[in-house]
Amino acid sequence: MPELHQQKSLQSYAYQLRKKLLVGAPLNQLLDTHRQHQRFLEKISPELDFPQLTLSERFAWKFLREINILNLQFSKPNQGKTDKLTVGARGVHQDLLPVVQSVQEIWFPEMTDLPNVGWLKKFSTRKLAHYAQNNDEIAISLIFDFLDVPAEILSYLAYHELLHRQLGTRRVNGRRYAHTSDFKNQEHLFPNWRDIDALLERYILTACSV
Repeated sequence: MPELHQQKSLQSYAYQLRKKLLVGAPLNQLLDTHRQHQRFLEKISPELDFPQLTLSERFAWKFLREINILNLQFSKPNQGKTDKLTVGARGVHQDLLPVVQSVQEIWFPEMTDLPNVGWLKKFSTRKLAHYAQNNDEIAISLIFDFLDVPAEILSYLAYHELLHRQLGTRRVNGRRYAHTSDFKNQEHLFPNWRDIDALLERYILTACSV
């Protein structure tokens, strides 16, 4: 896959295309983007050695294969500055904000405000989600911004990160620990967590099979 990496990586191209579509554009610009994307796929597809792709690259390729650039939701003109939280949380297929809000209302009613919510900048299969205390932000990997992602996975990830928000970290001998025994005990209160863990593993390993 030498030519592919000399131009743009699958990750980079997929992320930039996704970012462009979410901004919104007039239909004539989307038509141009669609034509350019089709040319890209025609050039790259014969060179692609799918078995050699990493899991992250497979998710990027899945996005590039399945994206409908001419979807009407992408033809809305850019309205200028909008709510940063909503823009960050809205994906191509999934909106994280109502997911996090629902989980917070059910499991963490004592929280009076929502954290910032957004998507990571990569189709990461290692860092699936994180909570950043410094800017009070929950971010979830782009591998979950697909139509076929099970809803319980998104809720479970939101619960995990909101639990980090609630419990914070514990310092032991100068080191900070987030996944303490207390954290794990409370994480296992989520219904069917074992089944969801197994479902999550299957999703990552099989969602991008040829």
